[in-house]
Amino acid sequence: MAEKDQDPLAPWREMLSQWEQNVNALANRTMGSEEYSSSMNGAMGATLKLQETMRQFMAAYLASANLPSRSEVLGIAERLGGVEAKLDRISALLERIAQAKPGEAPAPAPARPRPPRTKSPPSTEPAA
Repeated sequence: MAEKDQDPLAPWREMLSQWEQNVNALANRTMGSEEYSSSMNGAMGATLKLQETMRQFMAAYLASANLPSRSEVLGIAERLGGVEAKLDRISALLERIAQAKPGEAPAPAPARPRPPRTKSPPSTEPAA
């Protein structure tokens, strides 16, 4: 008890705790109201409309500057990834051919691992 009386910050902590409780209660009442819901819905709608307008503006600006859009860059990156994968397969095939002795067929490509079966085949017994 003597320690509590000696704590110079105890009134500050108590005031802060009460302030936090009051603000929390006010926020809960405010957010629970229909007016808050409708205003947040309106603000979110305005934000989405602004984002769509900015997207259209940037697309038009990039087209006028003869620059690719984000979707075009992503498409190019995807196609480039496919080309790199094909080059890797061709390179592996050329290495196998180079390692083969003259007059022999190159070693077959390693078999791809098959995924595990998760379904059993339908039964062959006729339904009764």
